[in-house]
This record gives sequence, C-alpha cells and structure tokens, in this order.
Amino acid sequence: MLLNNKILEDPLQEQTLPLFAQKLNINHYSPTQFSIPDAAWLFNYVYLTQEQRRTLLKSNSAMEAGKRVGEALQKTYADTIYKINKLTKKVAPTTNEKISLDNAIQEQIEIFKEYEPADDKDSDKKIKYIEECPEVIRNANAGLTELGVASPVTCERQISINTDSLEKSLYISSPLLPVVGRIDFDFGNQSELGANPTDGLAPSLTSAFPHKIIELKTKYSRLGKVKKDGSRSFLVSPVPTTPSFNHLVQCAVYAANWNFKVPVYLLYATASGFVIFDSNNCKHLTQEGMQKNLQIMNRTFMRREKILSQFQELTRDEIIENAVGMMDGNFDHPYAWNNFPEELLQEAKDLWKVN
Repeated sequence: MLLNNKILEDPLQEQTLPLFAQKLNINHYSPTQFSIPDAAWLFNYVYLTQEQRRTLLKSNSAMEAGKRVGEALQKTYADTIYKINKLTKKVAPTTNEKISLDNAIQEQIEIFKEYEPADDKDSDKKIKYIEECPEVIRNANAGLTELGVASPVTCERQISINTDSLEKSLYISSPLLPVVGRIDFDFGNQSELGANPTDGLAPSLTSAFPHKIIELKTKYSRLGKVKKDGSRSFLVSPVPTTPSFNHLVQCAVYAANWNFKVPVYLLYATASGFVIFDSNNCKHLTQEGMQKNLQIMNRTFMRREKILSQFQELTRDEIIENAVGMMDGNFDHPYAWNNFPEELLQEAKDLWKVN
C-alpha cells in the first residue's frame, strides 16, 4: 500500500534541460554510468533508447542472484520500500509487510527458478547460484545484524544529487544533469542525530535523515573448467579484501544526499562470509574520501557533457556521430561490453567503424 497515498516527488521533473539533453532525450545520470568507459556509456545511454535497453540488454544469473538476495532482506527488514507505482509510473513509498528470513529465502529462490538463462554457461551459473543464494542471504543478514538494524528501515529510497542539493561550502562542481540513485538500506530517523540534524541542508533533504546508510553487494562463485564428465567446476569467491572503487563512488553519491553527514557502510556478502567497510577501515568512506570520489564522478559526467554540448545545434544523429569521433571504442574493456548481444555489439562496432 502507498504510505498516506503520497507519491514521491520526481527529482527529474521541472528542470530545465540543456539543449543537447533535450535532443538526446536524456535527463539524468546514475553512479553505474560512471563505471563504464565513455564509448560504452554513449552507446548504452545515448544511442540506445530506454525501451531498447530494457528489451535488448538481457539480465544474467549473477544479476538475478543479487536481486533475490536484496529482495529477501528487504522483505525481512524494511518498514518502507520505494517502488514504481504502476498507475502513475512514479516512485512511491510503500508499506512492507515483513516476513521471516526463512520464508523470504524460500520465496526468492522460487522466483529465481523462473529466470531464463541467456546461454549454457549462464544456465550452469543459475544452478550454482540457486544453491549459493541461501547462504549469501544468511551471511548478508549477519552483516546487517552486526551493523545494528534500527527502525525505521527504508529500502530503495530514490535520491537526486545536483548543484542545488549540495552545501556550497563543499566546493564540489556538478554536471548539468542530476545524478539519481537508489539506496539499498537506510536505518533510523532524524531523532537519532539530535534535535536539528537537518540544519543547513536543502529543504528537499529534511524529510528523512537516517542514522546509517548501507550499500549491499554480493559475489558468487566463478566458472571454472569443464570436468571430464562434462559438468562445470566453480571457483569459490572469497569476501573481498578491498572494496571496488565503483562501489565506493556509489556510496559517495548516497552520502551526498545528506551532505556527507550520515555514515555509509559497504557490506559484501558471499556464500563463505561477509565483510563490512566503513570510515574506520577504508579512507574512501570518510567524509573527505567520499567528497573526493563524488568530484571524480562528477568530472567524468562534466567531460561527457562538454563533448555533447559542442554539437548541440546539430541533429540527434549528428551529435552522436561527432561524439563517436571523439571517444575511443575500447571494445577490449574487461566488462563494459559483456552484456551486449552479438548483433548489438556489432552495431556498436559499426558505429565506431571497427572491423
């Protein structure tokens, strides 16, 4: 059910878009867009439409497993989950009817079984990850327990970061378009931070001031060699000893929503255990570290905007064609092009005139 029939204010509404954004039909960025090279970003988020991304770019077993872990824990702990309202097509806070962890695991495994693998390798992964998922969920749950779950628990809160939402004293330059993200978990409310924890924050930020922000990441066993009997071996993924920089940038975006005044915890869970990174064991999760990482992300988006804006008087296709000429295809990147079907990858190579 909707909370008080309230629809979340759309962070993308009522903004004046620059001309290149209007012509290219883009109105925001996400932390994920930072993690890929310029060319893969241009093809994925500018050349392809949103509808094409949804229909042509398929999921995979690791992505599905991650969804199942996240949703199991949301069903267990969340007081509020932000979801797309089917009627309004807007994000809205909904009340979650909590269930036990065991029931949540069973429910999500049944959903996972319905996933259609992309190919034989993905099918092998699906079988393995269905086996691993319960342990990953339990280890992630142990991590959340160690962090101290504090009500109210909110999941998938949508946030939007732009120049107006950041304190001027931070001296952080922002791109023309906002950066939008969804927070996995935030714990507690404004009363836990004192009488006036929102002093100095933009008005849009005062509605909820959590005690902790948690970003959850999961890792699964990697494909090994084919055995003599034809079955596939797997290499167990240990918990990471250092966090991914791209994940740290995500954390910086979420912290920026409250001007870095709320601590962020990066929780990794695997079938073998969990690990938590925070400001005590990772300099990138200190206030200073997160501010620096936000600026690194923003500069990437600002550089891309500078390229596109040079050609904004031209047509959409001409803007893309000229931008392609200024970006290396980087088709040997270790992961940026992995999720593209062969036909779509060839279309990208044709655009960059790569044989």
